[in-house]
Amino acid sequence: MYKKIIGILIFISLTSIVLSTNTLSSEQEKIIVNSDYPCIFGTILLDDSIDKDVEIYETIIGDIPETWDWRNVDSKDWTTPIRNQFQDICGSCWAFGALAGLESYIKIWINDSTADVDLSEQYMLSCSPGDCNGWYWTSTLKWLKENGAIPESCLIYEADDTIPCDNKCSDWKEHLVGIDGYHKVSSNVTVIKSALIQYGPLPCTMYVYEDFYPNYSGGVYQYTWGDFVFGHCVAIVGYDDTWGGEDEGYWIVKNSWGTEWGEDGWFRIAYGECNMEKGVYYYTGPNFPADKPDKPTGPLKGVPGKIYSYSAICIDPDEDNIKYCFDWGDGNTSWTDFVNSATSVSVNYTWIKKGSYEVRVKAQDEHGLQSAWSDPLVVTMPKDKTYNISFLKLLQKQLSFFPIINLIIERLDL
Repeated sequence: MYKKIIGILIFISLTSIVLSTNTLSSEQEKIIVNSDYPCIFGTILLDDSIDKDVEIYETIIGDIPETWDWRNVDSKDWTTPIRNQFQDICGSCWAFGALAGLESYIKIWINDSTADVDLSEQYMLSCSPGDCNGWYWTSTLKWLKENGAIPESCLIYEADDTIPCDNKCSDWKEHLVGIDGYHKVSSNVTVIKSALIQYGPLPCTMYVYEDFYPNYSGGVYQYTWGDFVFGHCVAIVGYDDTWGGEDEGYWIVKNSWGTEWGEDGWFRIAYGECNMEKGVYYYTGPNFPADKPDKPTGPLKGVPGKIYSYSAICIDPDEDNIKYCFDWGDGNTSWTDFVNSATSVSVNYTWIKKGSYEVRVKAQDEHGLQSAWSDPLVVTMPKDKTYNISFLKLLQKQLSFFPIINLIIERLDL
């Protein structure tokens, strides 16, 4: 708690020295971007410590048209409706911007512009380290890759980072969708256009100034006055090169401040404004977790100290390689190596105490997404076999002489 308060105070002191210009000095930008603390009001600036190994997209496709708008490609709208993060009470734009890109990417990937894709920002807000004070942008994308997203209906947005993660629907893992990866796009305007056409709406960061928030109401935004207010996350959905003079134009951007703001929730912004081009990413995927595995198979009854083999199998819808985790019901688990989807695996295990155990299994794909747990297989170990082996052999030799010994062995379940 104290660290968060200190972080907020440090950010306020840093931003108070920023000049009222549209472009921060390189030193000011470095201070804010590399601060040890996430910034307030939903600021999600780049965290270079996490961004080092991310592949940078620098490709330019053949002919790039003068205009592009994913709200009207082939007379179809591939975007999703404007959301409202309630920015006055929760700086969760990092979740809204990330999911705005993913929702459209899913519609494009399944080639269905009419699909109702609405992912849960509250899931990210409740289950990740991010909160209503904001989060680092690249940390957001990394978390999304490792944990995926769930439908809005599974955990409805309440603009409250104290909502427990456990409030999500009980079958949330069966609805999980993720990404194979995320890649940074070069800050070159032409390269961004190319990535936009090839991959769909692009989640990105931007700097916000007083004349933009709360004062923008429409038109092509260009900075004119005011201090730096906060960082923000949005999604670029299109562009237009026919506006302005040579080498000029604007981005068409989806925001998360409701439909009463801007141009029905959208805005246009000139190229080069507010560092729009510096934190642009695209997704690859999407990635779905493996199906819920069948109940594991193997012996239902045994004795402690003996080795038993159990098998499992499931299918990954993306045909990713998967590995299995067996939960033996006694506090121990076992992971297998990766195998092909729909490949049966067998694992040996020994219980050391008598009792009843529920054996379950789940699968994890090569991108880190996990399936739901299987239904349990109940295994019983009725007797604790700690008898002296020499004594047992002696008893067996005497069977022909003392039939009563047979009854003793049966009673002991030997």
